[in-house]
Amino acid sequence: MELLIVKDKRIDYDGSAIKSHWAYRNFGILGNSIVVFRGRCDVKVEEMIDIEDLRANKEIKSDDMVHYIIEIFDFPSVLLASALQKLFIAKLCEVLGNYDIKTFRKGDDIYVNNKKLSISIATVSPVSMKIHIGINVEAKGIPVDVNAVGLKEIGIKNIEKFMEESGNALKAEFEKVKKDSLKVRWTE
Repeated sequence: MELLIVKDKRIDYDGSAIKSHWAYRNFGILGNSIVVFRGRCDVKVEEMIDIEDLRANKEIKSDDMVHYIIEIFDFPSVLLASALQKLFIAKLCEVLGNYDIKTFRKGDDIYVNNKKLSISIATVSPVSMKIHIGINVEAKGIPVDVNAVGLKEIGIKNIEKFMEESGNALKAEFEKVKKDSLKVRWTE
């Protein structure tokens, strides 16, 4: 899995990065990848993946987030994509725990002090699984009905360092899963 952490520019997330081959089209990364970047979030209605959010007419917005766009080409399956999404969310909770931040995971969302820190979605294309995770840097520009918190408000000031640590942790977790899946034999 290739990891790219974009530090030299901001990239806004509008939902279109969830399409297959986004990392290849934009950064020349072919194959399994994690691209970590920082920018606004404003998911357009036509890009919404979660039908429940679409039916509820929910807004998905934030003025400043760390975004993780993950693409995996092994055996695309919505069930596997959803399971990997939750594994990555749990891993991010561990990374936050290294900062002495107590988190609570509810499905595919991270909470701190009963405030929502993250958003996430997992889906498939005909060729790959796609996962987006967004973590608020500051709880600004969030829909009024969401009780949110950001990394800065919970004491993480060095956002680039957090992007590096968390990106590397997600990459290592996936590579461990992949290696473990390759070293076992069939049962008889």
